[in-house]
Amino acid sequence: MPYIKVQGKNIFFRQNDKAISHRPTILCVHGAGGTGEKWANQLSGLRDFHLIALDLPGHGLSEGEAVDSIQSYKESIWEFVQAMKLTSFVIAGHSMGGAIALQFALDYPDWLKGLIIVDSGGRLKVNPVLLESLSRGEHPLESIQFSYSPKAAAKILEDAAEEMKAVSTQVLWADFQACDNFNVIDSVQQINLPTLVICGQEDRMTPVKYSEYLAQQIPQASLVLIPEAGHMAMIEQPEAVNKAITEFMMDSLNPAQR
Repeated sequence: MPYIKVQGKNIFFRQNDKAISHRPTILCVHGAGGTGEKWANQLSGLRDFHLIALDLPGHGLSEGEAVDSIQSYKESIWEFVQAMKLTSFVIAGHSMGGAIALQFALDYPDWLKGLIIVDSGGRLKVNPVLLESLSRGEHPLESIQFSYSPKAAAKILEDAAEEMKAVSTQVLWADFQACDNFNVIDSVQQINLPTLVICGQEDRMTPVKYSEYLAQQIPQASLVLIPEAGHMAMIEQPEAVNKAITEFMMDSLNPAQR
């Protein structure tokens, strides 16, 4: 299994095929309580690009601890990038990962060729009831139904509940606290990178208006709405998401930029 030492900790990552590492690289960052496995459909479906999806510290198979700060997670990504010797790549983030990607783009723009934001926003306020449940050591399983399209199959929701139960409430609390404290809505206009904003049309966690704001405020941004998808668009409608990413990579990033 691929691990790399980052600040003395083993960080686990997945990649589609390191033999294509000469192709444009997309570094994928997962959301709260997740792992790089959330990008499985992109790792298997986007064969024209070199994808890397790490487990953030304290998540999945990575050592370290979950933290309650997007800035701290952003620095973890920076350290991972240095360890992997990545240069001139695209960063993609889902939900909390989108917040981390936005912060990375603001702080380290010279390292990026582009930005992909999936079901996220420039501000990510969290329902206080959810935070209270986590502070009591209770998994907020009722929130799962709001993470998917109302049309999602019962089996998908059941699997998601089992996945949440497998994550400690301390990790979830730290992640959601990080989201709750995040706010760059007055700074995103400074991002001067080709940017793709993707949002499920039925996203009830980070509604479409969040993505519309990013697309309006980031000068080089475009918006793609995914039908019949909620907050987990890349899982619910992977083909549509992969198509949007492929078109962005081919159309917005010309050979000179790659």
